[in-house]
Amino acid sequence: MDCALAAIRDMIAEGIAQRMFPGAAIYVSRGGEVLLHESLGATAYEPGVSRPVGLDDLFDLASLTKLYTTALVLRLVEKGLLALEDPVCTHVPEVVAGWTVEDLLAHRTGTTADLLGEATRHGIRPCELGQETALWSVIFGCKPVVELAPGQSHYSDVDLLLAQAVCERATGRGLASLMASEVLDPLGLGDTGFCPPERGRCVPTELDDHWRHRLVVGEVHDEMAATLGGVAGHAGLFASAADVGRFCEMWLDRGRLGIAFEPHSDHFGLGWRLCNASFFPTLERDGAVGHLGFTGTSAFLFPRSETVFVLLTNRVHPRRDAAPSRLPLLARVGEAIAGQ
Repeated sequence: MDCALAAIRDMIAEGIAQRMFPGAAIYVSRGGEVLLHESLGATAYEPGVSRPVGLDDLFDLASLTKLYTTALVLRLVEKGLLALEDPVCTHVPEVVAGWTVEDLLAHRTGTTADLLGEATRHGIRPCELGQETALWSVIFGCKPVVELAPGQSHYSDVDLLLAQAVCERATGRGLASLMASEVLDPLGLGDTGFCPPERGRCVPTELDDHWRHRLVVGEVHDEMAATLGGVAGHAGLFASAADVGRFCEMWLDRGRLGIAFEPHSDHFGLGWRLCNASFFPTLERDGAVGHLGFTGTSAFLFPRSETVFVLLTNRVHPRRDAAPSRLPLLARVGEAIAGQ
């Protein structure tokens, strides 16, 4: 495994050299034993902003947040406060479609993959506060835009925002409080949370010259999560690589959570994306699952070998369309891990 770990380190250094991202934090464990935990590169390209990436730095997890919201739903199912077969409208009557909670976690609703566009068409001004009620009205009113056959999926932020609403309505508590008490605190994830108070520990994301007109540091990159005040079911969490690694290790308790890795749609378990012909196909033989975050974050699980691979980067820095694709690099690293 030592040779594989050295190769992984070299691959990620190569990605930095190719300007896929300015820096990265890596975490690999097997059977709960940490095999690799390192940081490479810098937080930014600009000399006045840049510094070496540290192991304790906090990255904007972007859509990896969906996995934490999924964990929250499953925790509330364990406690008897929710059931996967519950109709969403039982908890959120503003939603008229007949979707279940399971439909949300397996992305079986067919709702829009462009919530930002849908929101602006309804007059929402992205990244401006005071519009939370109006944005939730848009979210609750989303209808299917893709006709799905039974078992098909269509990835959508709306699904996990609706899952957030279900959790909040079922408990009478907000997402940040629920996430802390039901997921983060029990796992000892003290470096994970919404709206981080220590901005100096946060790795910059994008120089947003469209909505905010500044470099985004320590505030959520996703525009719709920003409009909701930084707390959202689909994006908004910040964390260190070690915290994400420990969160991922929790999922390998198959007695409790193995259901999440079973196919609940053509491309998804519960929250997790199944490695198959359309998502890192070379890892399918290993029964791997994974998830990506738009900012440059990624997490993969190899349940059969109880292996976790986390790579946190800020690939949207300085702008989202400036870097070469990270997908070939992730595939190579995944194959190196699976081969050991």
